Amino acid sequence: MLTLETLKFIVEYLKDGNAKQSAYRAGIPENYASRQGAWLKKQPMVVAALENDLDPRERLKLDKAIAEIERQMDICKEILGLQEF
Repeated sequence: MLTLETLKFIVEYLKDGNAKQSAYRAGIPENYASRQGAWLKKQPMVVAALENDLDPRERLKLDKAIAEIERQMDICKEILGLQEF
């Protein structure tokens, strides 16, 4: 199952190929980022996504889509009273 964390990791990994930093930028705590990044990049869904040859325009669309998802998540958190989470 594709989670927001995994999707963010994929988008971040496409930027520089650094699993630890990509995991950290995807929201994984720094003390787990190295281990989680190494684990994520071995997952079949992630491997398949990373095999795609994306052009800069497609990468920009991904960045915009992630920003929109995060905006919608913030709206949901506000509605549910979960802003601190």
